Amino acid sequence: MNTGKRVVLKIGTSSLISDGRVDPDRLDRLCEAIHRGIASGLAPVLVASGAIAAGRTAYPEIARSGGDAAQQVAAALGQGLLYPALRERFAGYGLVTGQVLLTPHDLIEPASGVRVRALFDEMHKHGYLPIVNENDALGVRNNDVLAALLSGFLEAELLLLLTNVPGLYDGNPMLGGSARRIGHVPSLNAEFEAMAGDSTGDGGTGGMRMKLAACWIATYSGVRTVIADTADPAVLIDAYRGVDVGTDFAPRPVTGKPPSAGRLWRAFRTPPRGAITLAPAGRLAIEHRQPLRRVQITTARGRFRAGDVVDLTGPEGRLLARGGIRFGARSVEFGCAPDTALLAGSDYVRIGED
Repeated sequence: MNTGKRVVLKIGTSSLISDGRVDPDRLDRLCEAIHRGIASGLAPVLVASGAIAAGRTAYPEIARSGGDAAQQVAAALGQGLLYPALRERFAGYGLVTGQVLLTPHDLIEPASGVRVRALFDEMHKHGYLPIVNENDALGVRNNDVLAALLSGFLEAELLLLLTNVPGLYDGNPMLGGSARRIGHVPSLNAEFEAMAGDSTGDGGTGGMRMKLAACWIATYSGVRTVIADTADPAVLIDAYRGVDVGTDFAPRPVTGKPPSAGRLWRAFRTPPRGAITLAPAGRLAIEHRQPLRRVQITTARGRFRAGDVVDLTGPEGRLLARGGIRFGARSVEFGCAPDTALLAGSDYVRIGED
């Protein structure tokens, strides 16, 4: 397998799982797409979702339990069902696969990153297909974000997010009407983001808003990103060649030192839970990469908690930055001293930074 032309594909639960089990027809389309890509000289990495849905279906008592720990158990049980099904079907296409369980910290921390990079290089050198999943048994996060971090980490030429809709629309295509697919996004911004909806209850943990969170990470990392439907086995090759198969997000032109993977993860790991309006001093702090302090904001909107992602906006509402806040909404409004640092300079990313 070619170790150049590296591409990362992520397939969502709704595109792989039906009634809580791996759908053979959907899996065949995925296998065919990857097989064609390899034959064309690509070196794919597959990020596959579905373990939690599979675990809940096979062990309904876990589904009834609820809570974060039950999701982690469902992931641990379901992973043992998901990967063998993928391994067996890919073997029918002559492909040897290897399972890789990762967390974002494995890609952010320098010490572990060296080992992770060596793993993927060695697998591709021998022609093996890496099948990656978030290690949700240790804490449920999201495979879209993991795939985006991985695409930047591996310096991939393409991140392909496969889902059950053909891209980003200017409305909800599942509700009928005249929603129009957007073919190309030259620079992701808040206006495009506002078009996205949430997960449609397919057993996954994502939805279009989470995919756009992944697009922020990937495009800031210099990786072209495509959101597309899984229906056509030619989707990988077509997306790589620039054929109009979904919504194409251009890499952001960042001059100078780009944001680190850790900063991107902290700023875009989830869609924002609220917004903070900055006073002029707060805007200056953002522009100079300084910590944002309580005295530098005017209002807080939304119901966010410590650790959530929030937007930082100017008085006119324009999005200036996004990052992970250290205090909840009530503390920000009422409980923080004026000199309290709400966000460190390393916790946010300026939008439109150059």
